[in-house]
Amino acid sequence: MPDLSILRDNLLSLSKENVETFDLSLELGQNHLYEGWDVENLNENHLKLLKELKHCDEQYPGGLKAYVKNALSLLKSSKLGENPYEGYVPKVPEGKNMTFGDAEFRRMENCGLKNITRTGFVLVAGGLGERLGYSGIKIALPSETTTGKSFIQLYIETLLAYQRKANDLLGEDREISLAIMTSGDTNDKTIALLKKNSNFGMSDDQITIMKQEKVPSLSDNQAKFVLNKEDKFSLETKPHGHGDVHVLLHLKGVVKKWLDDGIEWMNFIQDTNGIIFKAI
Repeated sequence: MPDLSILRDNLLSLSKENVETFDLSLELGQNHLYEGWDVENLNENHLKLLKELKHCDEQYPGGLKAYVKNALSLLKSSKLGENPYEGYVPKVPEGKNMTFGDAEFRRMENCGLKNITRTGFVLVAGGLGERLGYSGIKIALPSETTTGKSFIQLYIETLLAYQRKANDLLGEDREISLAIMTSGDTNDKTIALLKKNSNFGMSDDQITIMKQEKVPSLSDNQAKFVLNKEDKFSLETKPHGHGDVHVLLHLKGVVKKWLDDGIEWMNFIQDTNGIIFKAI
């Protein structure tokens, strides 16, 4: 391990803003990131790692301190075999059986239509289709084989059909809003797919793209960050999970905008679950 005090002094001579990130990494126990560094001959490669750390710190709510704190807590619980649902009792919720086409069914359907244009739809679309042997983004997969219609086309065309039916019923001219959470793997391809197909009929104002940033991968129960195997000056990162969608809706101002636009409800859609979507 190099002399980290010398490393800090030399970093200070190159870039003052990176020293704060360097100090933070040591505070979080990430000293191993600097093993093998030539502290006397620093260059842009060394600053690249600190730049990546700074980016991760800025995009995670509460910064890397919060990320490591949360990770250590979850890793400890996992190691001890703790069950976060201890004391909870599974219970099947009570539902209501509907008979298609009868008076009650039509009444409930009209109730839904009256609210559909006051509902914001959120599509979680950060995944690729590798597990299915598909090299593209999952929302571009065919939802059925007869027409080959993609999932994103199915979702948008269905929402537009709801929109037309609701506006005819209510005599209004409201548009349904759609927010799409992408990842570093899917963002550009999602934007390109929508642009190529003119949003499948939706206006640009109806769609909000929210890119999910990645977080540092961890190697052990001490929440040690992992370096890229092919580049020791770059972090190995990973998507943080679907739960980030709630944070993004807040950080990107989507919730506030939707509230201002009179939206009262939210419906979350998985990238490739057309059957459930049709039952809304």
